[in-house]
Amino acid sequence: MTRWNFAFFDSGVRFDSPDPYPTTMRKLSTFLENPFDDPGISIAELLAFSTDHLQRMIANNPSGELTARITATTSAYQLVADCVSDDETKLALRKARNLAKKNFRQDTLLSGVERVEGGIISAYADSSLVLMEALPNGRSIFGSCRDDQLAIHLNTLHAAVTAHAADLAPAIVTLTNNLQAQWTSILNACMETTGDKTSTQEGKKQARYNLQLMLFLNLNKLGEMFPRQPEKLPLYMQEHLLRDRVSGGDDEEPPVPTTV
Repeated sequence: MTRWNFAFFDSGVRFDSPDPYPTTMRKLSTFLENPFDDPGISIAELLAFSTDHLQRMIANNPSGELTARITATTSAYQLVADCVSDDETKLALRKARNLAKKNFRQDTLLSGVERVEGGIISAYADSSLVLMEALPNGRSIFGSCRDDQLAIHLNTLHAAVTAHAADLAPAIVTLTNNLQAQWTSILNACMETTGDKTSTQEGKKQARYNLQLMLFLNLNKLGEMFPRQPEKLPLYMQEHLLRDRVSGGDDEEPPVPTTV
């Protein structure tokens, strides 16, 4: 779209002056699209950009015109940062609990079931019927079945040992009770952490979406403050912080202008 030689009062453009920023007509609806919603922007890049942007707004707000935007953006940024920190903490917790589950199944559970089987064999001259009742699928099923099926096999073992508790050594009864209680506790903890993870991911998604909206509103505010002055934008927003970083390197900084 060609600009003709006219200017609005106090627009910053001199009448008949050369246009330093020649433009062409663009689809107007594109100006309502939020560039910060680009899925290519990582959470690390978004936070780096927002941190720098906030400090720049605070440092360049002599008239107080950006105070409301600073407050809103600070709140949105802090919520995202809290979600990221919380998410990382819960991820570590989930990994620890999954490791505990793996170790229990591979070590504690298998050796414990073997001891229970030995206790049954020691208690009965002909233990085949009790073993069939307690371990209908043998010991190996405790190492090969899915997590959601393990409770069924432990319940079967526990029911049989409880039914024959009078004939078994107290240590075997206690061991069986402990195995069942341990697995229930471990599984519930893993399920709880997974649920928290889902909730956190959804919370982080919503928090990030809100921060992206705040950044877009800030961009619009800067456009209102500095119409036809795109050279002002780098004072408040460093666009290069949103681009993919060089692997293994620091963010590429824009060249520093030299002074004579």
